[in-house]
Formats: sequence, structure tokens, C-alpha cells
Amino acid sequence: MRRIAVRRWAASLRAFLLRRRIGLGPDDVELGYAREQVPVMLILMFVLALETAVVGLLVPWPIVHVLDVCAVLQVVVALAVLVTRPHFVSPDRLVLRNGARFELELPLTSITAVSATRKSHRGGTFQFQDDVAELAIVVGDQTNVLVELTEPVLVALPNGTTREVEQLRFRTDEPARAVTAIREAANGLAAPGTAR
Repeated sequence: MRRIAVRRWAASLRAFLLRRRIGLGPDDVELGYAREQVPVMLILMFVLALETAVVGLLVPWPIVHVLDVCAVLQVVVALAVLVTRPHFVSPDRLVLRNGARFELELPLTSITAVSATRKSHRGGTFQFQDDVAELAIVVGDQTNVLVELTEPVLVALPNGTTREVEQLRFRTDEPARAVTAIREAANGLAAPGTAR
């Protein structure tokens, strides 16, 4: 399991340095969700790098320097994972992600409605709401897009929990653009030969 995680982190770091997105094709529409987190992570990275330099002058123990460099590298990798693994819409599916640990592919034919609906959440990244069979993929304590499905879909979370859902909420940097992209792709799939 650790090898898989390390490979995913390395792939994300490589894609980040090459300014690429993992899994996106030329016809896919990227729906990023890290815009609000990037400045915070850059500040954290700067503070950790500054601390590494100061501690390097004050503390003569090499192990402390190694740990400081590892902390900076960990923030860089976390940033790379968020930026290089966005949600996206392809000509036939919607892919929702949360970093390297969660990916859910939904055929566009299974989507009945999509809307830009902002909702605040408290708690973890993945939240089930039982009364409406809904999963929220929360970023920054909020979601802003609601997807309604034609039939229940089984969702497996990174912690091993599985549940059927009929609605999905997720966060994206540009909810109106996301809704438009999903609708256009679904309309293009429903009526082949029409312009998208």
C-alpha cells in the first residue's frame, strides 16, 4: 500500500513540475478544486523553508535538518497532488477526485440533473447524508455543485466504507463552468453529431 502511495506522489510531483494533469485527455475539461488551498500551502512551504534555514544555523544535529527538509517536501507533494489530480469532464464521463486517494467515475448517461448549489459542511472530507442517499466530497468545508443520478451508484471511500448514493456534491473553483461543461458533454452524448 505504501509503495502505491509513493508512486502516486512521485507521479504527481513529476506532473506538477511538467505542468501536466494526470488522467486528462485533450478533449477533457479540467475542473480544479485547489485554487483556495494553493496560497495557504505556498505560505506554509515558505515558513517551513525559512524554519529549515534558521534551524540549520542554530542546531548542529543532522537528523533535525533531514526532518525539516522532509516536512518541506511533504507540503510540496501535497500541493502537487491537489493541482495535478483535478475533477474533469470527458466526452462520456464525469470524474470526481480528492487528491490521489479517491477517484469516482460517473457515466454522463447516469446524470439526470446538475446545478451550482453552494452548501457548507462540518466534519471530514467525505460525508454521507442518509436521508437523501447523498455523498459530499468537501473541500474547505463547502461544496458548490450538486449532481443528481438516474439510479443509485455504489461509492467506495479510501477508508473502505461503501454506500449507495443518488446524489453527489463536490467543490470546484468555478461551479458555473463545471455545470456548463457537464451539461454540454451530456447533451453531446445524448445527441451524437451535434456541435458541443
